[in-house]
Amino acid sequence: MSDAVRDALSAQRKAHPAIGKTAVFPAPKDPTKPCNRHLFDDWLRRAYKLAKIVPQRRGMWHSIRRKWATERKGYPVKDVAAAGGWKTEEVLMTSYQQADAETIKNVVLHPTHRIVSR
Repeated sequence: MSDAVRDALSAQRKAHPAIGKTAVFPAPKDPTKPCNRHLFDDWLRRAYKLAKIVPQRRGMWHSIRRKWATERKGYPVKDVAAAGGWKTEEVLMTSYQQADAETIKNVVLHPTHRIVSR
C-alpha cells in the first residue's frame, strides 16, 4: 500500500470514527486481521476461472495494474505513480504504461490537443 493510500484511509478513519480499526479487507476467518496477499491471489485465480478467462503468463495482478496505469496516461506521471503505489515513476513508465491504439491515433490526428490535468 502506498503512503498516499495509507494516509487517505487514515483520514477517513478519523473523519468517521465508526469505522474503527477494522481492516478494509478483513480476513474471512478472523475479521480482526486483514486478508493476506495469498488469499487475494486465490480469489483472483478463482475469478479468472469463473469468468473462463485464461490469465496471461505471469499475469495475475500485473496485467490489471498495467491496464490501470495505461488508462491513466495523460495524468501527471508523479500522481499516477503515487496513486498506484509505484515507488518510482520510471517503473510505472517502463513496465506498466503501454502504448495503445486510441492514444497513438490521437497523437497522430490531433497533435495540438494535449491532455492536461487540472
